[in-house]
Amino acid sequence: MYEIKISDLRSLARFGNATVKLDQQFNYTIAEIKRDGIYIPHQAIVAKRFAEVKVRESFASVFKNIQTVKQGKVLIAERRDGKLVASFQYERKLKEQQSKERKVTHKKPSKEIIRVTKVKKSKQVKK
Repeated sequence: MYEIKISDLRSLARFGNATVKLDQQFNYTIAEIKRDGIYIPHQAIVAKRFAEVKVRESFASVFKNIQTVKQGKVLIAERRDGKLVASFQYERKLKEQQSKERKVTHKKPSKEIIRVTKVKKSKQVKK
């Protein structure tokens, strides 16, 4: 089982369309994941009218309140026994990315022929 970290949430934000469902403390709200934090919708009065306002919270402050993580319709992770555990689909995606990185980093160096030339010492004339 792979446990989701804050860095994983940031990487999901790069691809877009990622959301989290928060716990009772945030009234089971669905919030958006973006690069700089999690945007939680709230009701506020703006210019004497009710409006929906999104408040940015840091990943660290909201992480313990996350119940599920989705990207589009795909479930990425859910909280089990107090840990945010990745689904099998996300684990498979991580393995594919890691194998691609290994192929790129573990390329065999190309064989280069280095020519070594000998420098002839000039004869010094003694006077």
